[in-house]
Amino acid sequence: MKLTRLIGAVGSIGSLLFCGYILLFNPYTHSSVEPDVFISFTIMYLLPVLLAFYASFSLKPKLMIVCSIWALPLSIYCLATPGIFKWLIFGPILILIVGIRMFKNMRTN
Repeated sequence: MKLTRLIGAVGSIGSLLFCGYILLFNPYTHSSVEPDVFISFTIMYLLPVLLAFYASFSLKPKLMIVCSIWALPLSIYCLATPGIFKWLIFGPILILIVGIRMFKNMRTN
């Protein structure tokens, strides 16, 4: 169970750092991110990833699954774009896998 929690925490922190890097240091533009893009990414991706980090340490697999489903639409949209944005899909997928695994482990115990 500790390994599962660690994988969930690493996946959420990795997603948070990668998304923050993309938002603050976009390699495709030299200008800053527009405020509406920053707000939409915060609500649709960063907030669920932060909640998933909390859920991985507090053993709340249902919250992890909800957070993954919450961040998945924006990740799928970014998957269709060229460049490094397509790698944003791995965070919610990893969080979903860890959430399902934690849920199954809690049900069997």
